[in-house]
Amino acid sequence: MTAFIFPPSKILVPTDLSVTSAPALHFARVLHEQFGGAIYVLHAQHFDLPPYFSSGQLQNLSRELKKSIKVATEYLRKESAAALGFEPEVSVVSDPPVKAILQASEALAADLIIMGTHGRRGADRFWLGSVAERILHESTRPVLAVRQGMAAAPLQHILCPVSFSGVGREALEYATAIAEAGKLQLTVLHSVEEGDKPLDCSLVPDDVRGRCSVEELTYHGDAAGSILTAAREIKPDMIVMGAERKSSVFGGFFSTTTERVMQWAEAPLLVVPRSASNQ
Repeated sequence: MTAFIFPPSKILVPTDLSVTSAPALHFARVLHEQFGGAIYVLHAQHFDLPPYFSSGQLQNLSRELKKSIKVATEYLRKESAAALGFEPEVSVVSDPPVKAILQASEALAADLIIMGTHGRRGADRFWLGSVAERILHESTRPVLAVRQGMAAAPLQHILCPVSFSGVGREALEYATAIAEAGKLQLTVLHSVEEGDKPLDCSLVPDDVRGRCSVEELTYHGDAAGSILTAAREIKPDMIVMGAERKSSVFGGFFSTTTERVMQWAEAPLLVVPRSASNQ
């Protein structure tokens, strides 16, 4: 049984106050309206100070930063309320973004993190990396990655690629919880790669079938390619998949199945990490 909770009672939405973050707030609003849960919005403003600054310059800068945090907090509150339709709890911190997000998610005991990602794809996208990709790898909590340009709408159909690993089973349990909570359609996908043995059992346990409407699909080919093909064909509102916090090469310029799906799928990607109970 997964240790993660759905519907989430606490949703953390990090924002850099750019257009990249806007889709995350829009999806947070949709999930809040469909499933409930409190929303907390976080902005991290961080400056690497040059080593040649004098003590007087550092003091002056410190005073200006305190002023800027007040201004940023009011701006964040206004922009968040406009996107969400209500005023959430907001916070502005002076830490690097990845550190700030991970610390805030643990301190808050967030059930879900929703992050916006930029729209670049391909080699440039991969080699540059992003805060969202690091959070996907390092977070101990589920992360919903929403790429710029995706339109938010109430969930009706979930796609869950499965494996028979511990984290794969947890992703299926989490996807089932989403489908059950919203009375959604759940499609479960298994990729049969070259050299794999044929399945000798059902992808979906009987208890899952009793909780929501389930369809099973089996595709042949590499995992990421199968997921992307299925997503193009069935057009889910969300993809839910498990991801180990490790790197494995899947060809081309992509480092993991998760990153490849995040870059190319036309639906938001919800990544379920291995829970502490299954480390």
